[in-house]
Amino acid sequence: MTAETAARHGRAMKATAFGALVALVLAVGASAGGALAQDTDIEADARTAIETVFDALTSGDAGQVRPLLAPEFQIVRSDGAAYDKEEYLARSIPHIDSKPTISDLVVTRNGDIVVTRFRLGIEEELDGKKAESNAPQLIIFRITPEAWQVVASANFARLSD
Repeated sequence: MTAETAARHGRAMKATAFGALVALVLAVGASAGGALAQDTDIEADARTAIETVFDALTSGDAGQVRPLLAPEFQIVRSDGAAYDKEEYLARSIPHIDSKPTISDLVVTRNGDIVVTRFRLGIEEELDGKKAESNAPQLIIFRITPEAWQVVASANFARLSD
């Protein structure tokens, strides 16, 4: 191979490599764009999941709440009270007077985990104490093929004495 042929061959290899790199970048960008387009509905889906949880809680029926909670579920309240799934279902489902409102919803997702933070306008009693309305809340969901399940929840509503 002559020096000129080797130089042409080198340029052709670089052009091919560059073309492959451009194609890869475009493919990854398109894929990421598709993922972003799919995740634009995540806030709406999260809002629906939160509403589903509070509809079940409003019923006061542990049987309606149970399938929405993951086996490892935990909740912590502003007064330090904490419950696992079975404790919560047995003795700590709140008494809710009316359908709550969700505001300031922020949603993040990584794989099958969705983290939501929001303010909850609600009239409720927790463990026999009136809870502050419009307090911050945090609910973490895991998306399964069957449903969204609550893994953890934090309720920052102050409780009356």
